[in-house]
Amino acid sequence: MPRQVAPGCALLSQFQPLFGASVSGPEHSGEAPRWRVPGAPPPFHDTPDGCPLGNWSSVRAALAPTLHQERLAHLVAPRGRTRWAIGGLLAGGIVVNFLDRTAISVASSSIADEFGLDLQQLGVVLSAFTWSYCLVQLPAGMLVDVLGVSRLTRIASALWAVAGLLTAVAGGVGPIILARLLLGVAEGPSMVGASKATASWFPVSERGMATALFDGATKLANMVAFPVLAFVMSEWGWRAGFLFCAAVSVLFTVVWWWGYREPSDYRSLRPAEREFILRGGARDTDRGGLRQFRAALRSGRVWVVACGFACYGYTINIVLTWMPEFLQREFHVRLLQSGFYSMVPWAVATVAELAVGGWLVDRLIRRGRNPWAVRRTVLTGGLALGGTIGAAGSAGSPAIAVCWMSVSLAGLAIAAPVAWGLPGLLAPPGAVGAVSGLMNFLNTAATAGGVLLTGWLAQVSGSFNTPFLFAVGVLAVGVALYWGALRPGTVRDSGAGPVRELDRV
Repeated sequence: MPRQVAPGCALLSQFQPLFGASVSGPEHSGEAPRWRVPGAPPPFHDTPDGCPLGNWSSVRAALAPTLHQERLAHLVAPRGRTRWAIGGLLAGGIVVNFLDRTAISVASSSIADEFGLDLQQLGVVLSAFTWSYCLVQLPAGMLVDVLGVSRLTRIASALWAVAGLLTAVAGGVGPIILARLLLGVAEGPSMVGASKATASWFPVSERGMATALFDGATKLANMVAFPVLAFVMSEWGWRAGFLFCAAVSVLFTVVWWWGYREPSDYRSLRPAEREFILRGGARDTDRGGLRQFRAALRSGRVWVVACGFACYGYTINIVLTWMPEFLQREFHVRLLQSGFYSMVPWAVATVAELAVGGWLVDRLIRRGRNPWAVRRTVLTGGLALGGTIGAAGSAGSPAIAVCWMSVSLAGLAIAAPVAWGLPGLLAPPGAVGAVSGLMNFLNTAATAGGVLLTGWLAQVSGSFNTPFLFAVGVLAVGVALYWGALRPGTVRDSGAGPVRELDRV
């Protein structure tokens, strides 16, 4: 009679030749990766249950992380697609946010003409949003962890509409600055909340594309916002553009109030999809407070990652803020034409982010590549490619300038979803929002300073070549920070869910 083998031995026995010290890391021959297993059991011998693996409990304990990864690799996505509908809703909110933010850039020349502003004074108006947005990032991160994304966004989205309306009816520079400060406070929880919600709604195996979805919405918004707002403002004046933004914000508030819940509170979520989300490492019940926030601030790696993100934010946001003005002043293009020129780099960036920063990163990790090597390579490579912004300032025509900006923004867009995904992977339990808030705090501080510095450098040098070259140096610092902080073998996930990515040799 054939001997019966205990369940699971077929899988475990393939590791038998590897036990002695550890299970070795992946070779470069195309073989499936093999995980390091600390504390491997002694040599095998037959057991009463027919499993030739010696002490079954110690083997199971040693291989528990590996077995979980094996199960995760074979999880089949259920038929339900609620999580992707939520991802689309998060992306929609970001589109509305960046529509509001972009409006001031499109209206910058009209506002400067109406109120007699030079470049330095205009820089103050353009940067007002980022100062208040920066200051609320840390408290917004804590509030997202404590109150949850749903309740906080309901309040915030209503204030977006109020800020847009106040800008539209402003009678001077002072009221415009105050309205932009209010918008910065109201939009403070947006990206932090999207990062937190993505960690709650998506398994690790889909996190790259899900993050690219909401961060790619920033590029899509810029692509759409410039020509749409340029058309509205060209036809009916710059104030009409802000009224349009206020109306869109009201519409989103209604949709969000009706459509968003946490996974544990979403009654129509299918059980199979809920299990798929939670078994895949989602952090649905990950709530925290001041203790978790302090723990996050004590992590040196978190600070390095946050500073690296500030270098990314400095560059992409000066392009976002100053691109229309750069095209109009350097090449004397009209407002509507500058809007269409500005659309091209953001279209390229949107495609690059979804295809490379989202889909390709997830695919490489699912196929067994070292997750942290993939993330570090894509992140630093994207920032390096972003350095081509330095060539845009010396371009001889608007078409060439737009080409260089397209390459630069594509590189930055590739890096963005990896950077935004790090809090969900590195943050201590209950601190995803706090780490996201710290990242975005330094990001927006760099942005606010960068917008002012760019205006000043352009004013004193007579062109945008100098501030764009300075941005190249900032990106070089970011590459160095990320390259050192995300070395494979030194990084482990800190998520509260069951998934832990083991370091590979």
